[in-house]
Amino acid sequence: MGQIKRVCLTAVAITLAATLLWQSAPVFAQDSNFVVETYQSGTVYDPYGELPRPTGIEKSLTKLGRGISNVLLGWAEIPVAFDRGVKRGKPLGYLLGVSPVLGTARAFMRTTTGVFEMVTFPFSDRDVNYEPILEPEYIF
Repeated sequence: MGQIKRVCLTAVAITLAATLLWQSAPVFAQDSNFVVETYQSGTVYDPYGELPRPTGIEKSLTKLGRGISNVLLGWAEIPVAFDRGVKRGKPLGYLLGVSPVLGTARAFMRTTTGVFEMVTFPFSDRDVNYEPILEPEYIF
């Protein structure tokens, strides 16, 4: 019986040691502003480095995706308006009378804005017209 316990404890200790050694494989160098990870291959990853600016095609495809999202999810403004009213502590009369009207108006605005963005995504002015029309940009 003691032999089985010893073998089990040895196996657990070896597994724990191997796991700890495996987790410490990358070497981390830390500065006050950023973290750089150096791996065995010698590559360096800087998560705070400058990202490339999006191209015109990326901006137009983002506008198309935003338009599709707004068309498909515009109806969700109705329950979102009700939820916002509940979270703000509005009375029941407001929740049953005003929230559906506000939600329907916002749903109409979001859906028509989505149609507008879907139609105009290839014809946009590259500097101005890729910004979102509604805030928040996406409903969820």
